[in-house]
Amino acid sequence: MIENPKPSDWKELQSGVCRILNEVGIDAETEKSIETPRGVVEVDVYGVDQSSVEKIRYIIECKNWGNPIPQTVVHAFTSVLHETGGHIGILISKKGFQSGSLNYVKHTNIDALTYAEFQQRYFKPWYLKNFCVEILRAIDCLLQYVEPANSQRQKFLKELDNSKTLEFEFLYNRYQIFAITMATLCFYQLPKIYEPTVIYDIEDFKSKLVENFGEEFRYQAKYYRDLMKEISEHISNVTEKFHVIFGRNIFAITSN
Repeated sequence: MIENPKPSDWKELQSGVCRILNEVGIDAETEKSIETPRGVVEVDVYGVDQSSVEKIRYIIECKNWGNPIPQTVVHAFTSVLHETGGHIGILISKKGFQSGSLNYVKHTNIDALTYAEFQQRYFKPWYLKNFCVEILRAIDCLLQYVEPANSQRQKFLKELDNSKTLEFEFLYNRYQIFAITMATLCFYQLPKIYEPTVIYDIEDFKSKLVENFGEEFRYQAKYYRDLMKEISEHISNVTEKFHVIFGRNIFAITSN
C-alpha cells in the first residue's frame, strides 16, 4: 500500500485519492464545482490527464461509509458522470459494494474500488514517479562518495590524514553496495529481484533489504510513502558521516 488504506473520515479519503492522482501525473482537485444541464454539481475529486490526447477527465466520488455501497448510489453517480462530461468514473468505498452495484458497473465506464484497490491500481506509476525520484534525489551525494571512480572525491581523499582515511574506507565498504543497489533499483524501474509482489507486500520488500545489507537496514514503515521517507532520512544520516570526515560536503557547488 502507498499509505493507510483505512482513512479516519471521508475528508481524509478524499484528500488521499486526490494526492495520489496528482503524484501519478493526473491534475486533480477536491470538491470541484461543475456546471451541468441541471445546474452546478460538486464532485469529491476531479482529475484531468493532461498528457492524454483527449484530456481524459476523471470524476471520483468517495464514500467512507460503514456499509457496502448500494446500487442506487451507483445509478445516481452514473448520471453525474454523464452530465459532467467525465470519461472515467471511480467510486471509492470504505466497505466495498453490494453485489448489485458490482454487477451494474461491469457494463459502464465506472470502476468500483476500495481505497486499497485504488492504491494497488496506481501503485506502479506512483512508485516510479515518487518513490524512485525521492530515493534518487536523497542518494545522489552518497553515491558520489562510494562509486568506484570519482575524481572529485579522490582529490579530497589525498588531503586526509591516516585516521580520517581509515574512517572513510570503513564507511565506503559499509555503504557502497547499498547505495549502488538502491540507485540501480530506481534507475532501472523495478528489477524483478526487488519488484514487490502482486499485492505490493512491503514486508517482502523490507526483508530483502535486511537480507542483503543487515540489521541497520531494518525499516519500520508499514506503507511505502512512510518507507520512502524513512529510507531517505537514513541515507541523509549516512551521507552526513562522510561530510564530517571531509569537514564539509565536497560535492556542493560553491561560488568564487
